[in-house]
Amino acid sequence: MNEPSKITLPQEITDLLNRLRGKIRRYILLEGVARLLAVIGLIFWASFLVDWGYFQLSHFELPVWFRASLVLISVSAILVLAVSLLLFRLMKKMRRKALALVLERRFPELNDRLATAIELHETQEPQNALTRAMLERTVHEVAEGSRQLPLEEVFDKRPLRRAFLCALALCISILTLAVFNQPAMARWAKGYLELKTDYWNRETGLVVKVIAQPGDRVKEFQNQIYKHGLGNDLTLLVETADGKQAPERVQLTYRMQSGRGGGRTVMSRMGEGRFKHTITDLLEDIQVWVSGNDYTNPEPYTIEIVENPVLDQIQLSCVYPPYMGLNQVEPASGKPVPDLLAVQGTQISIPVNTDFDLISSANKPITRYLFETDRLKLQLEPPRENSQTESYLAWKNPQGEIVTQVEITGPQLSQMCGSDQLQFQIPFTLISESKPQSEAQSGSLPARIPLMADEPIRIYLEDADGLLVTEPIRLSINGIVDQPPKIDTQLKGIGKSITRKAMIPVQGTITDDYGIQAARFDFLVDEDKNFRPRPFRKKPSERPREFTLQRNDQEEWERFEVLPLDLKVGQKISLTVHAEDADNLSGPHQVHGETYHFEIVTDEELLSQLYSKELNLRKRFEQIFKEVTQTRDELTERIEQLKQAESIKARQKQGQSDPKWNDTLLEIQTAVAVSADRSLYGSRKNATETASIVESFHDIREELVNNGVATAQILGRIDDKILKPLTMIHEQDFPEVDQHLGLLRLAIEKQNDPLPEMQTSIELLNAMLNRMQSVLDEMQDLLEFHEAIEMLKNLIEREKELTEETKKYRKNKLLDRLKGLGLE
Repeated sequence: MNEPSKITLPQEITDLLNRLRGKIRRYILLEGVARLLAVIGLIFWASFLVDWGYFQLSHFELPVWFRASLVLISVSAILVLAVSLLLFRLMKKMRRKALALVLERRFPELNDRLATAIELHETQEPQNALTRAMLERTVHEVAEGSRQLPLEEVFDKRPLRRAFLCALALCISILTLAVFNQPAMARWAKGYLELKTDYWNRETGLVVKVIAQPGDRVKEFQNQIYKHGLGNDLTLLVETADGKQAPERVQLTYRMQSGRGGGRTVMSRMGEGRFKHTITDLLEDIQVWVSGNDYTNPEPYTIEIVENPVLDQIQLSCVYPPYMGLNQVEPASGKPVPDLLAVQGTQISIPVNTDFDLISSANKPITRYLFETDRLKLQLEPPRENSQTESYLAWKNPQGEIVTQVEITGPQLSQMCGSDQLQFQIPFTLISESKPQSEAQSGSLPARIPLMADEPIRIYLEDADGLLVTEPIRLSINGIVDQPPKIDTQLKGIGKSITRKAMIPVQGTITDDYGIQAARFDFLVDEDKNFRPRPFRKKPSERPREFTLQRNDQEEWERFEVLPLDLKVGQKISLTVHAEDADNLSGPHQVHGETYHFEIVTDEELLSQLYSKELNLRKRFEQIFKEVTQTRDELTERIEQLKQAESIKARQKQGQSDPKWNDTLLEIQTAVAVSADRSLYGSRKNATETASIVESFHDIREELVNNGVATAQILGRIDDKILKPLTMIHEQDFPEVDQHLGLLRLAIEKQNDPLPEMQTSIELLNAMLNRMQSVLDEMQDLLEFHEAIEMLKNLIEREKELTEETKKYRKNKLLDRLKGLGLE
């Protein structure tokens, strides 16, 4: 019995299978590489076309995140394909039986002998001698036949060929792009390999700026951000970048960051390569894109809305001139306490020569504070870290040109600018006229800056965001000039003609804004050029703002005594009141009140003038007497008519009738009403005229006393016989008559019986007429007395004339005698 043994494969079969295994691996490698290259090429062109298409549609570069994601996905896909197409397939173990089956499937002439040989070789089952011999013969035949097998025919080269052609085409296209369109390849590399934000090389480049107000200042964005004032108009300026093609038109797209709105518009062309557009009343943050030709900014320009710089409060800390006495004084130091005034609106008024600090409080930190008038310019820039500031005070000429400039040093600037850059405190002195700036000419800053009163002030603010107020803050500090005192005087009980011993009463008040320093009489005699002073009996004390001329509590006037001047008849004197204030800066202001002119006359001449006044008063009072008499007589007539009307009414009640009675009653009623109205108005007019006559007699009496010509007899008669009854007529009789005449008219209006009130009015008028008659009689006696005085005056004048004529006659007669004696 034969021992079983394993069949040994010939070396030819082993070499065949090894060669097949190598070719398979080479095929896998070539096909995998080709496929990888094709995929890489496809990825390249896909990314290239996506980038190109996106840019053509939007003019934007692809977002970095998108490109980075695409690169990451592509690399991952390539690695996965490399592992799956190459590594896994190449590492896969190829068994000899599987390789044999591949050969037998491709070469049928092997007739499964190769697979059978390999299978028997790999099996462990024992074989008998016959079977072994047959198998060895089969293996030998396969070995002999395998030498001529074309192993390349095992492979289907079409997939390899397709992958190779695809990879070759893609590689050639990429190389062609790299050779003939290097900018495009460089753009792709910058976009996908370097992941740059701006990698497209555009023909057009646009730069967005802002035209800021005031002054149409062009400002640039900082890191794509611009801060804009709340509620202001935003004017965007788009310029073509240097070396770039200018677009025909530019489209502006903006969007509110809150998402509540936006818009798109074509910008207005300003010139070659310049465009602008204004968005009015901007209230919230917006993002802006501009597009022109192939350009659109990839990152939006952002406009952030911030508060405009404004002054929340302006105050004046005032120290007024000491003579005004307007500041309170600290008891301990004796220094004035500044008066803090808040500026309401655009104007404030303070006295000229006031020292004040202008205190301005802003709503946000201010980096530049500009105070400007027609004459000066003050710029303050608070100190900032690592930044040069320019602060100065300059004076300008009438043409607005700076003629003198003084730099403001650090300590001075620190006093004016608060550490928080919110408050500014500038020292000024308010002046009313321009003065030479000697301190400025010497190169030093004045302790207090002279500020012209009433000049328009313009304040400009610039904040840390670079915002400058569009309209300056306007202010006017009006100067209250210290006016001279005001004198309001009048004469009391004196006329233009006075006697040598007259005392001239002057009453009135003197007022001044800040106090009266002195007051007195000033007078001129005849042709004097300079006033001569005479003090008041009661002088101003403690600089009152209002001073009343009065000698004491009983005499509310000042008296000027003429007698000490020893004037003669015919001389003239001018009298006025003089006052001056306490202004020791631009004054003192001195002023005269109304000037009164007087002429010295004799007692007799003065009495004659007063006699003429009394005569006119008597004529006026006679006219009043006449009119009151007419009023009484008219009312008396109406009583008869009223009685006639009562008689008619009584007959009508008895049943009698007459067609004329109604007309008669109407006429009587109308006449009574008209008389009542006329009497009432006439009585009031006469009362007013009587009051004037009473006042005139008081003036005559005072004039007699003030001129020193009054006697007890004259004053007694005027007081008791004229003024007293006249006053009673004015204060008692006329009011009673007026009251009852008013009741009479009321009775007529209410159609009551007017007869009782009419009779009462007539009785009162009769009583008043009796009193008026007695006054007229007394006036007549007084006039006769004055006529006697006038006659006496004429006799005295005649006596003087006769005396002069006698002297002249005696002189002539003496001369004649001397001629006769030859002594001429």
